[in-house]
Amino acid sequence: MAAPQAFAGPWLKSLSAAQKQAADDQQLIFVDLFADWCGWCHQLEQQVFPSEPFQKATVNHVLLRLNTEDGGDGTKLAQQYQVASLPTSVLMTHDAIVVGLIKGFLPPERMAAAIKDLESKYADFQKRAANEITYATNYQKRLDLAREFRVHYAFAPSSSRFRKLIADPKVPATIRDQAYYELALTQFFDKKFDDAMKTIRQFSTVQSKGDSYERSRLLSAEVYVYQGNYLGAVNELKNFKAKFPGSTLIPHVDSVLSQLQNKLASGSMQ
Repeated sequence: MAAPQAFAGPWLKSLSAAQKQAADDQQLIFVDLFADWCGWCHQLEQQVFPSEPFQKATVNHVLLRLNTEDGGDGTKLAQQYQVASLPTSVLMTHDAIVVGLIKGFLPPERMAAAIKDLESKYADFQKRAANEITYATNYQKRLDLAREFRVHYAFAPSSSRFRKLIADPKVPATIRDQAYYELALTQFFDKKFDDAMKTIRQFSTVQSKGDSYERSRLLSAEVYVYQGNYLGAVNELKNFKAKFPGSTLIPHVDSVLSQLQNKLASGSMQ
């Protein structure tokens, strides 16, 4: 007997085409990220995608299938969303905001349930975002919502909310400090490294201690690593140890510092 047909729906192979269709039809995009060598990816292809539960769950979705090793859309999307294992399914909006990720193989009924669950949670998030004005003085709730925007890879609205918290003179110092760190972290995830470093420097003009400030200093070392400035990262970590000898983050600092120093000594980092 022949195996089930791979796809029962009109799957697209172009991200831009999928985004255009999703925008025109006001639909979400279901993205299947796969690789030819991935056995579980083929199981999804043969057993799940043609199934009735999956078809019903995605009847109003744009279907997009991308190879993570294509050097194009698939590779870029996998890198953008930090996909470390396959198969991974991404539910996203037309403007690349992530509704949620589904990692690994799920049988038809569980896959359909996972899709519906992500949609329900995202709808709740949208509702809370739309009602944000009703809790203007609940600074912790505003901070949490800004973080949630980042979880959905909505970096611009996330950053703008952190900036508003930083600029509000009524915001408690602890919330302000967290907002500084979270803004720098958001810029880091958005690969805006110069902006992240600028935010950390601005943070240092209003604060010189505390968990958020310490974490921002470690983030600056990570920025140096991503920029290829490993010596700068080592110096930053050494300065951290000198300035914050009692920090709870010291064990992590020692571990990273040892790795960087060993690599510099071996010449594997230039």
